[in-house]
Amino acid sequence: MAQRTVKHQPTTRAGKMGKQGRVPSRKRLAVTAVCSTIISLILLCGICAYLLIMAGWSQKLQTTWVCSAMNTFHHKYLATWFIPTKTIDRILEENMARDDGTDTDQSAINPQGGQSQLEQATEDNQVDPYLEEGYEKLEDGVYLKEVEGSSYRGYVMLVSDPTRVKLVDTANQFSCGQTVMQMSERVGAVAAINGGGFNDGPNYDSNGGSPSGIIIEDGKLVNPSRPSSNDNYNIIGMTSKGIFTLQHGSSQWAMDNDIYSAVSFSPFLVVNGVGQINGSGGWGIAPRTALGQRATGEMLFLVIDGRQVGWSIGCDLDVLQNTLLDEGCVNAAMLDGGSSTVMIYRGEFVNRPALGFERYINNCWVVLPAGEETSVES
Repeated sequence: MAQRTVKHQPTTRAGKMGKQGRVPSRKRLAVTAVCSTIISLILLCGICAYLLIMAGWSQKLQTTWVCSAMNTFHHKYLATWFIPTKTIDRILEENMARDDGTDTDQSAINPQGGQSQLEQATEDNQVDPYLEEGYEKLEDGVYLKEVEGSSYRGYVMLVSDPTRVKLVDTANQFSCGQTVMQMSERVGAVAAINGGGFNDGPNYDSNGGSPSGIIIEDGKLVNPSRPSSNDNYNIIGMTSKGIFTLQHGSSQWAMDNDIYSAVSFSPFLVVNGVGQINGSGGWGIAPRTALGQRATGEMLFLVIDGRQVGWSIGCDLDVLQNTLLDEGCVNAAMLDGGSSTVMIYRGEFVNRPALGFERYINNCWVVLPAGEETSVES
């Protein structure tokens, strides 16, 4: 059989280089295309952001941007560099908490009204009234409900007997703060939220040991060290009878008027059933904490998570006000927020703290076990 001869064409060095040379060319084209796409998207996002926020095509986004930036220590330039001063001033004027000096009308509160209704319903074998409101019962007298909106999630805790609610401050006052978990465990509380303000560092890095404003715990004045008629605070207080009191007053006034627990913070959200927030409130989007009371005495703890994309970015003050009004509060005040915001029940986090853990703060509001009420005989 004749063998077939296969002729092999010689491969030149130039031929190899030619084929190899075309591969990097394709890679360069692909890289160029990807880079061009990324740059185009960045430019498009920048143009959209400018039009929606800086140029004001979206009033809501512009308001949120301005209020958030102007309520930071170091990042006001995010608003002032790009948005006219007149526009910033107008937005802040339209979105603010008003304070006309109105104080709580204590006579309008029946501190044991809710607890009495609950006991009567139990005695009559009726449906728990708080379950009908959508709350989950955690234990006798303590209930929880989740609240949410388009960009936030949070929790409302209802306590039927207000005399179970009191303030607890750090065990190392004027030296070092503690976490809410530590303070609540120290007094055997079943639940707690963070409390009033404290003097923080420029990078929100203080240890929480220096209180800001009035502190009253168990009827004793902690800060200032002595009562005075010449100081003035936004008092967020509880009487020994369980009446939640919002008062513009002095430390002497507090000691003379049965304020058993108190902190300072602002603004008041609801006073005597009237909301105090104009527009969004003007504080920007952040984690928030608030405290309120119904006319029938029930106390409500509210926390809104924030700074967590995909879970909750936070809210402004209008959300706090409207949520507490919807829950029947006639008096309510904002507490410290941001990375301080936390709610605890039986040694576990209810919410998701912004940092993923607790920071040291100065004080907290707690719920005592049933039978350990704060009420004292007059």
